[in-house]
Amino acid sequence: MQKVQAFSICIRCGKTRIFLKRWKDRGERNKGTVISHEESICPDKECQKIVDEKFQEMRDRRTQTEERKKAVILERSLTKKSKLALVS
Repeated sequence: MQKVQAFSICIRCGKTRIFLKRWKDRGERNKGTVISHEESICPDKECQKIVDEKFQEMRDRRTQTEERKKAVILERSLTKKSKLALVS
């Protein structure tokens, strides 16, 4: 049986991306289903650099949003505890 190679296209320039590496992972604590990962890059190094920077910005924004949500939840729980202490 032959494996069919799926091609991906660069989201910025539209060129066919080049296969970089492949690895398998089982997730946290080495339990669960084995997941196969494939990484590919744009053949244009400058384009790939720009794409990497954009993805890093997206990751940073997502992390900041998650931290803000955690802070809001923590603040609400502390406010509830202080209100309960005042009522008692």
